[in-house]
Amino acid sequence: MILVTQNENVFEVEEILTNILSRLPVKSLLVCKSVCKYWQGLICSPSFIHLHLIQSQENPSYVFCLSYVFWDNIHCWVIKTDGETTQSFPSYDGFYFKDMICSFNGLICCTTPRKSRTCFIRRSPRRDMDIIICNPATRKVLLLPPTPKSHYAPKLGVSFGPTINGYETFQFFDREEQLYECMVYSSITGSWKFIGTVAHAPSNSFNHVCIDGIVYWFSRSRIDGRLVGHILTVDREEKFSIIRIPEEETLYPLLVNLEGCLCPVAENGLEQKRFGIWALQNSKESVWVKKWSDYMPSFQIEQFDYIVVRKNEILCGSWKQYLLYNLGTRTWREFDWEYGRVAGFPPPLAYTESLLPCKY
Repeated sequence: MILVTQNENVFEVEEILTNILSRLPVKSLLVCKSVCKYWQGLICSPSFIHLHLIQSQENPSYVFCLSYVFWDNIHCWVIKTDGETTQSFPSYDGFYFKDMICSFNGLICCTTPRKSRTCFIRRSPRRDMDIIICNPATRKVLLLPPTPKSHYAPKLGVSFGPTINGYETFQFFDREEQLYECMVYSSITGSWKFIGTVAHAPSNSFNHVCIDGIVYWFSRSRIDGRLVGHILTVDREEKFSIIRIPEEETLYPLLVNLEGCLCPVAENGLEQKRFGIWALQNSKESVWVKKWSDYMPSFQIEQFDYIVVRKNEILCGSWKQYLLYNLGTRTWREFDWEYGRVAGFPPPLAYTESLLPCKY
């Protein structure tokens, strides 16, 4: 306990206390809130939450959602940092998280089957999905309002900002061939609205990133009888556009945010055992620069199903195993994973814990 004498500056003591508390993990801060009303008010203040998030961003981790639907519908979050693994079994009123879509500032966007949340959940149609925003560290959850049913599984994407806990969730519905409707949920209004019909839709919900409020999805369209890959974007004004992918790119690149720049990552022909990273230089002219190219090791991975970036390393994964590539040393190593096969689990995400509330 910090004691303040009559001659000490109260503001200096508060600054010292804030500096100390902001370096603690969320689990410890939840305990500290019960020390006294002053500590509770300090920890719950927007300025402290922002400061704590900045401190946490210096040590990002990976988050995995392990679901065991046939064992009493148990699921847990597994947070892995360098050399350390922690588990959390949050109480979410029986929600079963089918998929993790994205992570932003400690909040995770997930989907859960709408009608049935029992251990027989896999029988529910994928199109009847609810969307959830949750914070694994604080164990808080926000169920977004329901949206209309679709004949196919809707595609999702999340735009972050402009405030630290502000976000917009985009959802695409198939209506006709080569025609889609889009809705957007705003954390500020707490409601959905239709924003019109678009000619393109994401290939899936996982292969998308948000950079400076702009959402990028990989998308494919059938033109003259063949599939053509491109990148679908939407900005803060909810205007859609298309970016052509590099000519030498494969049909299905994986999109990542690398140092604040949109970068497709793809294998350049698995028989050559190489992978390449391109960086977007000009979105209007679809100008790309090849930023990285390196050989792949002889591991068991036949192709990458997803890629996650954390600081200067890339986590590459398939249903068989995980690999880590260090951009600084240009070396590969196997990811230390103690939970057996990864098949059936949602792809992991880069994660930074925070105190942010799920509701704006």
